Amino acid sequence: MKTLAKIFMLGIAISFSACSESDATINQVLETVDTESGAILRTLVDLPDLVTVTNPANNVINTTVEVQQGNGSFVPDFKEVNLYVQVFNDQDLQDPLLTDAGAEIGELFLQTFDASQFAISSNGLPRTDLSVVVQDVADMYAAQSASPGIPSFMALRFEIVMNDGRTFSNESVGVTISGGIYFNSPFLFKVIFLPI
Repeated sequence: MKTLAKIFMLGIAISFSACSESDATINQVLETVDTESGAILRTLVDLPDLVTVTNPANNVINTTVEVQQGNGSFVPDFKEVNLYVQVFNDQDLQDPLLTDAGAEIGELFLQTFDASQFAISSNGLPRTDLSVVVQDVADMYAAQSASPGIPSFMALRFEIVMNDGRTFSNESVGVTISGGIYFNSPFLFKVIFLPI
């Protein structure tokens, strides 16, 4: 009986010590992480690996995206989603396309998708289908006096603009968000571009 009483007392002592606040580093980090702000643009339909200007089988980039706010709101408070494009000569996106005169062409604004274009989906989040005509990208670069090589590499970058003016894009997210299976929100996509 004395042994049973000792085991009982030991169990109570352990349960009291297990309930106390931990000073572990992970708990200190979690207490300082801001989980209330931010937004992601989840990609539900992957962008194509390769696009061309003239082939009807791959001359339009189609995808489906949805917006989720970091605070868990089912109706994120966002104004719009902007899309930018930049063409590179290399797949590492280190050698940007130059004009025929040798000037570097930076990122170009391509399109805005207003929040009103998003509809609430079955999971309660705003979702929309996006389409980009590859000829429009080719025309933008022709207007810049640039001749993309074969192949070139197109970087498509999305940006969420919140109603309070904050913006979120590929520089705002970590690996878990950009490359994780659940979030799948890289904001930046690389597509092989054949300007033919």
